[in-house]
Order: sequence, then structure tokens, then C-alpha cells
Amino acid sequence: MASPITMDYPDNGSSQTSKSLAGDMVSATRPMHTKINKLITSRLPLAVPPKAPDSGPYACGLLHILPIYMTFERLWLDILDTPPGDAPGQISERMHTILKEIHLPQLFRSDRLRTDIKSMTGWTDNILDLQINGIKGTGELSVFISHIIQVVRAKPHVLIAYSYNLFMALFAGGRFIRATLEKAGEEFWQTVPEHIKPTMQPCEPDSVISSSLEQIEEINHSKNIMPLRFWSFDSENDGEDLKQEYKTKLLQWESELTAEEREDILQESVYILENIGLLVGQLDAVCSEVQDDEKPVVQMPMRPSLAGLLGGTQFGARLRDSLLIARERGIGNPFRSKSLDAVENEKGDTATSTETACSGVPKSMRFAKSLPIPPRKHRAAKDGLDLHTKSQRRDASGTMIGPALVGVFGLFFLYVIYSRVGGVIV
Repeated sequence: MASPITMDYPDNGSSQTSKSLAGDMVSATRPMHTKINKLITSRLPLAVPPKAPDSGPYACGLLHILPIYMTFERLWLDILDTPPGDAPGQISERMHTILKEIHLPQLFRSDRLRTDIKSMTGWTDNILDLQINGIKGTGELSVFISHIIQVVRAKPHVLIAYSYNLFMALFAGGRFIRATLEKAGEEFWQTVPEHIKPTMQPCEPDSVISSSLEQIEEINHSKNIMPLRFWSFDSENDGEDLKQEYKTKLLQWESELTAEEREDILQESVYILENIGLLVGQLDAVCSEVQDDEKPVVQMPMRPSLAGLLGGTQFGARLRDSLLIARERGIGNPFRSKSLDAVENEKGDTATSTETACSGVPKSMRFAKSLPIPPRKHRAAKDGLDLHTKSQRRDASGTMIGPALVGVFGLFFLYVIYSRVGGVIV
């Protein structure tokens, strides 16, 4: 293992701090870590029974995580494969050495993620690549991937932020997640999903079965048969030795970082966790059980209108009856406007018209017994039946007054004419 190199750099002395870079990253991201832990633990039950019938939701989540690991791991390997130099666009020898020394191939996750997804879906590498290319260009994930490419090319040292936050997380909360997924049982993981969101690419059951048989022949351990390689490590202590080796190397070489580079790493650590939170929101929208086109249309209750009330069968029938009764009594259409002359002519006969108009109300209206009876000018009857009977009597008496008066005046007029004619004749 190479020993740390000391180079003349103006800010090297200011980068020495009493706290390690790993400790600074933990302190800077502590609030976001708490938030991310709550987001993931609250949604983890949605990926296992009884909420999930198969591994489809879990495979969907891995499809969105895989492009992140693929991007920064590929950029890291490209830097290591490129000779250092001082020309513009080239990485310095100092940074090239740091990234080379802290690089542990056993920590890289891209190949394991791909294997887990293919094991659940039965997809070939070509089909999987098509799904990755389609997903990594969507939503918050697209923004995150573009940022990783730009920031790593401009500041290669931020790869330390990605390696620490995305690798070390597999040893903390990752152990809890793996234990929860293992409890789902072999039967759950052997159930082949119909398709995987958001691309809705169908799975290949035959390929999944043949792949499972090969795994059983190679490894006779249920934990390794499950598609959980992403959370496991090829080492004697299941990755704990790799974690300790990485932290030791980082502590050994972090003194070669400048103060500005350390600050960039801390800021990028916060940005990483913020984008993980946004990615969880994108997964919520993708994996929601009720899609937008399946949601029922909620109609707001409408207040009843006058036209609706008039259109009712019972109320409309009563209104028609009242109009017919009023027409038979000679009242005319109560909704028809009257001329000013007609109003003036009716002023002298207010008593008769009032009695006639009021007499029609009881016949045109029917009140339920539970409703209060409106006050009347006449004496109130004991019950609704008496009131109806007395109103009919008044109607009969009122309608008889008019013809009687006409008859009397007619006889008197004939008598006067007869008297005058008789006098002339005599």
C-alpha cells in the first residue's frame, strides 16, 4: 500500500482539523439522515408481504437506485484509467493518487444491483439496459444524474462524498433493511412479478426459474438465493472488514485535501441526501397503487336550484293543481302581469277580490300535519279538516254573492224600463 504523499499546495496546511473528514460528513448530514431514515423505514413495509404480493415494488426501487451507483462508479473508474496530468481537463497527480488509494472494488454495487434485478425479472442485459436508459431520464433522478456527471468532472474529489455516503449507508440502515427483506421468505422472492413500473416491462418467468436453479446448485444457502446481493459483501465478515479498511484509508489520505476540497465534499454530502429524499418522492408517485387515470372523479355537492325544485314530481303536480283551481274561479293566471288600468279598476272592489283570492289558498296548498299552520284572518279551526271545510263554505258563499247582486240589479233595470215604456203608452 502506498504511503501518503506530501505536495506543495497553498491550502494544505489549513485543511488540518481536529475532526476527521468522516466525522464532519456525519455532522453535516445528521438532520438529513434522520429524515431519510424515516422516509425509507415508513415505506419499507410496502415492498414486502402483506402489502406487496411479489417483488415488483422492490425491483422498481432498485431500478431507480442503480443509475446513481452506475454513474459515479463509472466516473471513478474512468479517472483511474486516465493518466494524470497538468493540462486543462486532466486530473492532478495528487487527486489521482488519493482516489486510487481509497478505491475498494469490493464496495462497488452496480454489478450486484444488476444481478438482483435480473434475478427477479428474468430480463437479459439488453432489456435491463433499455429500462435503465428510460428511467434515468425521468423526474428528479434525471436531474441528479446530470449533476453527478457535471460535478465529478469539475471536482473529482467529491467522489469521496459519494463513496462514503452511499457505501457506508449499507452497513448502518442497510443491515436493518436486509433483515426485513429476508423475513419475506423464499416463496415471496420466487413469485415472478407480471411487470415492473414505471416502464411496465413484462418479466420472464422461465428465465427466473432457470436462474434460481443455477443459484441453488452453486450456493446452498437461502440468504444468498434471495435477490439481496446489493446488501451483501464478499468478505469474511460480510463487509465489516471492508468498511474498516475504507475508513482507515480515508483517514490516512484526507490530510492531502485542501480546505476548499473538504468544504466541497461536505456540501456534496448534504446534496446527495437531499436528492435521495427527492427520489423517494418520485418513487411514491411511480409505485402508488391508484394512478391518476384510475382515481374516481369526486363531484362536489350542488345546492338545489329553483328549476330543480319546480321540476320535482310532487311539487310540480301541486303547482299545476293550484293554477287550474285559480283559473276555474276566474282569478286568472297569477303569474301574468296586469296593466295599470286594470289595477286602478280593481281598487274599488278590494273586499270582494281579497275574499276570493284568500279562499283559493287552502285548496291549492296542502301542509303536513307536522308543519305549523300559518295564521289566518278568520278564526283558527281546531284541526286541518275543519279549516278545509270552513274554507269551502266561505268559497261557496263568496261565489254566490256576485250572481245574486247581478240578478237584483237586472230586475231593477227591467222594472225601470218597463215603467217608462208603460207611461208613454198610457
